[in-house]
Amino acid sequence: MNKLLFEKSKILIVDDQQANIDLLEGFLEMEGYQNILSTSDPRTVLNLYESFAPDLILLDLAMPYLTGFKVMELLKQIVSADNYLPILVLSANITPEAKQRALAEGASDFLSKPFDLIEVGLRIRNLLSAKSMHQQLQNQNVILEDKVKERTAELELIAIDLLAAKERAESGDRLKTAFLQTISHEIRTPMNGILGFASLLASPDLTEGERAEYLELMKISLDRLVGTITDYVNISLIYTDNLQIQSQQVRLVHLLTDLESKFRKECDKKGLKLELQLPDHIFEFLLETDSELLRTVISHLIANAIKFTNKGFITFGFEILPSVIKIYVRDTGIGLGQESQQMIFEKFMQIDGSTTRNYEGSGLGLSICQGILKFLGSGIHIESDPDKGSVFSFTLPAKEYTDPEL
Repeated sequence: MNKLLFEKSKILIVDDQQANIDLLEGFLEMEGYQNILSTSDPRTVLNLYESFAPDLILLDLAMPYLTGFKVMELLKQIVSADNYLPILVLSANITPEAKQRALAEGASDFLSKPFDLIEVGLRIRNLLSAKSMHQQLQNQNVILEDKVKERTAELELIAIDLLAAKERAESGDRLKTAFLQTISHEIRTPMNGILGFASLLASPDLTEGERAEYLELMKISLDRLVGTITDYVNISLIYTDNLQIQSQQVRLVHLLTDLESKFRKECDKKGLKLELQLPDHIFEFLLETDSELLRTVISHLIANAIKFTNKGFITFGFEILPSVIKIYVRDTGIGLGQESQQMIFEKFMQIDGSTTRNYEGSGLGLSICQGILKFLGSGIHIESDPDKGSVFSFTLPAKEYTDPEL
């Protein structure tokens, strides 16, 4: 046992004979032990254990108030199971029954009085060495447990990553299937229309009215085909983070008025009222953003409102708020419940997901809006109730405002 262990080891002597205590203390000091505490009253042992935290106890058996057996019994109740506390019994009672009982109560070793000091010293060294080895083993166990916990945490993270990868793969498969089903329908349908009317236009017996009608229907199919392809290009750019932002000064009132003209005919066909709402006394509003992307977002929101509104009106416009403007599209359409509101921004998603959907379209419109607005530093807010209509809105920083009439 090295010198450092001598200095650190705490030894508690419990003996009702002061002469024995003096003898043991003198011997231990000669051996180099520096942390020695003693008591002749066994009733103080529990308190001394708490305050002194001994590494070894030298314990007599025959004492007034409490026997050494009782002291060991009480110590068992407060010493934790993982704390090895060696006890060297020093007793004049050398009967086999006393030795057996002492060892049964928790004694680590036993010496009879009068004892040989050299033997006492050797027994103390052995017990403190065992205590030291036990502590080292405990420390190794703690380190091992920490490593096991660390490795377990790493494995849990790996499992989470694998599960996420699995879910992404499954989601990718579902997305691919939805993509193939949707693109097959949304491209084949207008293509069939274009090819069909092209064949009809080749007939020499067509009147001018019929020819004009077929050309108009071909244009509708062509516009739908171009719109579908544009949607797929946009969602691809968004999904791969390759969407390019070209910020410029946008005349917002002019852009909204242009969209009003674009969608009015479609609303008239469905008997819907389309209204552009502008703030009072506003003739123009200059906004710093990407004009084409902003037009795409508002166009999709209006087109979506028209698609899902069978009667009533659609209003759109903007409000000027502190440091931002709020652009909105309001309709009196079918509305959405809370669950549907969480789903509609998923790619290729419509409320009716069956193959016989009541509404045509790729199901990409709101995903594109959400993706574009993310690039523009914004997001979509929705207020909706089933059968009561919806309001889709978003905000953009208002960098400049002008009013030519002022």
